[in-house]
Amino acid sequence: MALVVLGAVVDEFVGSGSGWVFAIASVLGAALAAVACPPAGRVWVIAAPPLVVAVVTVVVGVLAGTGSVQGSKGLYTSAVRWAVDGFPAMAAAEVTVAVVLAVRAIRSGRGGRNHGA
Repeated sequence: MALVVLGAVVDEFVGSGSGWVFAIASVLGAALAAVACPPAGRVWVIAAPPLVVAVVTVVVGVLAGTGSVQGSKGLYTSAVRWAVDGFPAMAAAEVTVAVVLAVRAIRSGRGGRNHGA
């Protein structure tokens, strides 16, 4: 999660909002989590990227002052903007988790077979 926060903060300082650094940090964080998780934790790793990206996008947006949370109209407008800004990083991180877990499953299936003995 720290990697994702760092990416979001760097993008805010650069002035691009949720941009490439945030997306790359989200993908790297998701990949590291998927590689490090035990088999029992796969469900949590699959569910985490959208939640982490959404929370980080909103928190950084509020702290950076890029959205208004005053009144329902300002909150709705900001929520839509944050959802649109965070979606590419969210989707990329989720795909990364799926690919890493699929590769892990294939590798563990291959290593556990008895070939010819």
